[in-house]
Amino acid sequence: MCSRPPIVFLRPLALALQRSFFLGVACLTLVGATAARGAVSSEPDGFCDRVAPGGAGATPGALALSSAHASMRFFGVGSGYRELDQALVDALEGDPVDWAGAATKYAEALVPVCALEVSSRPLLPARVERLGPLALIRPGTGALHLPPGVRGVLVDLRGLPEDPALAQGLEKVIAVSSATPVPRVSRRVRTHKGMVDEYTPYNYFENRTEQLSVPSYPAEGPRDLPMLLLTGPRMAPTAARFALDLRMARRAWLVGEAVHVSVAESRWMPVGTRGLVFRTEQLEDSEGVLPDVIPADLELGLSLRPAESQRLTQLGVPPPVARTLAVTRPAMLPRTPHSEPLPPVGASPGIARANLLIVHGALKRFFPYLHIVGDVLDERLLALLAAVDEAPVDRARVGLLLRYLGVAIQDGHVRVSILGGTAGPGVFPVVIAEVAGEPVVRRSLTPGVEPGDTLVSIDGRPATEWMAEEMAQFSAATPGYRFIRGVERLRAMRGPMSLGLRAADGTTRTVQVLPQPPQRMDELGTPPSMRRAGWLADLGAPALYYINLTYQVLPTLEDFRSALTEAEEASGLVLDMRGYPGNFDATEIIQRLNPATTWSPIFRTSVSRGLEARDVDELQFVSPPLSAPSFHGPIVLLVGPATLSSAENLSMYLVGADRVTVLGRQSAGTNGNITRLYLPGYFLFSFTGMEVLYPDRSAFHGVGIVPDIEVIPTAAELAAGKDPELLRAIQHLLLSP
Repeated sequence: MCSRPPIVFLRPLALALQRSFFLGVACLTLVGATAARGAVSSEPDGFCDRVAPGGAGATPGALALSSAHASMRFFGVGSGYRELDQALVDALEGDPVDWAGAATKYAEALVPVCALEVSSRPLLPARVERLGPLALIRPGTGALHLPPGVRGVLVDLRGLPEDPALAQGLEKVIAVSSATPVPRVSRRVRTHKGMVDEYTPYNYFENRTEQLSVPSYPAEGPRDLPMLLLTGPRMAPTAARFALDLRMARRAWLVGEAVHVSVAESRWMPVGTRGLVFRTEQLEDSEGVLPDVIPADLELGLSLRPAESQRLTQLGVPPPVARTLAVTRPAMLPRTPHSEPLPPVGASPGIARANLLIVHGALKRFFPYLHIVGDVLDERLLALLAAVDEAPVDRARVGLLLRYLGVAIQDGHVRVSILGGTAGPGVFPVVIAEVAGEPVVRRSLTPGVEPGDTLVSIDGRPATEWMAEEMAQFSAATPGYRFIRGVERLRAMRGPMSLGLRAADGTTRTVQVLPQPPQRMDELGTPPSMRRAGWLADLGAPALYYINLTYQVLPTLEDFRSALTEAEEASGLVLDMRGYPGNFDATEIIQRLNPATTWSPIFRTSVSRGLEARDVDELQFVSPPLSAPSFHGPIVLLVGPATLSSAENLSMYLVGADRVTVLGRQSAGTNGNITRLYLPGYFLFSFTGMEVLYPDRSAFHGVGIVPDIEVIPTAAELAAGKDPELLRAIQHLLLSP
């Protein structure tokens, strides 16, 4: 028999309840917490012993670990990027990879992170049992109804598995028990505006912490029923969050075990037969961060006897939680990758696998154009992980695998830099154009290689075959820019080359090409033309003016103003944007070339507030015209496959304003601020982190600047030293009314 002292509210008391299939114990004894509870340990000691696991997931282990690592890296509390990445490397060394075992090893290197065995216990349908005036509820799936005449609710949260449907099941419990919505504790999360560029602190993207309110639990009942929550030593994170929400709102009493706030702040992410548990938020209210532990108000005893259950309905409102309790768990802080040490140089199977997972997770979260290019990242990751073991892993091979992953997103900003290595032997100083699918020399400082020469073989292999193999390794949004990437690979010589050449007259020859000093490429320049600003009298058009906007010719805005001052009296203007512009604000160029107010492209950056909340920050700028100097006459804009990013941004203003006739070839179709990841082994991976649309909201990525007049050079024109695009622009302006 249970002894029963007198009932005094908020003092030790004992109540006997009828035996229930939910409780699974012999007696329920409710005791004032201050009289019965001993000291409760602080965080993070014992954290993993307090979490009730969830079920297994259907996602393959590699993809699940990628998602979990990205969630922890960008939104977790505790370890910084380098520590997390290195833990992933160590977990993925060896062959073959057991993904559940890797998750366990990963968690063992990090605090507080757990790897728990998945539960086979499903979330069952919700059940209700009548205990006199009480309803005893086991939350679960399906509908939930209270028996008529119920005057109090006892909710058994013990042993519930973490499950995607649990939150909804708990919401039903509070909804049928309440006439008044129940406020929830707010949460502090890490908010990312894009992905912070880890290479430089000077970038548009940012991360910060942000306190977010959480919608109240809805109410659907006729009145607010007294509530008691049965808590156990292990709690599902969702159940723990429910318990502390109700207790902090003084809506329910806690019966049994203390609720550890770190559990309520955590996320369960299954990886094979294990599940990773880690904190992704910090719970706080108007008084500050919640204490580590919310003590139970009442204690669960050891024996049962019938009668007096109605006294549970007379407990009244719980007292406020004491805010003098300890707060020792790590705080939610912004990520500061620039203050972290750089990763050491290295290469191994673990580095290769970890880098693939890190990039995959970042792209899934932050690359803005998956809805345009299609999301094939999962399939590509699994294929590349399988390829890791097919050949010895050195730094070059790690870089190659990362490049192939980047190809999946069709983004011209993808670059894989192998840092900390030695420079190559030299360069092949040529500018090459694609003519009928073949590489043709446009300009050259290489002895024996002349303008108009077509490369027909490279070290004995057909040049088209060599280029196709190299181009397959590089991400690009348009075919023309993919060819440019292949040319970049050709110019970065790995040693002497034997080139088979076909001259414009059809004769062939073979030349041996030796690497030359890198400064020779600087002397040659990379754009199709290095012509400087000036009148076009030498080409038969003395009334037309030409401005080359490439940084190698026109480095500053002052240079542009000077050229435009001279061009004000011209009958027409050719703007050459086939290269890359200087590091200056393109807005002024637009303002001086457009007599009307100009709308900028639309810049869209994803904003992630914690793991779930996502929206978009959208910007568009209005630029009024400027005069002295200015130009209001007809303009031809030259673009080509190397017109990329900032060059395209400048062009988008003019095209969006219908200010120019575009001539040349399709541009790279890649615009938006880039962001970069530092990776284990000292690699750097870059990609576009911002979506850009035309001013009319039409898509730009993969479309680019499309010429009104397409001009494709011929080998004969290049051999004669002609600039076919410029000549066609002159013709157009001279024939225009």
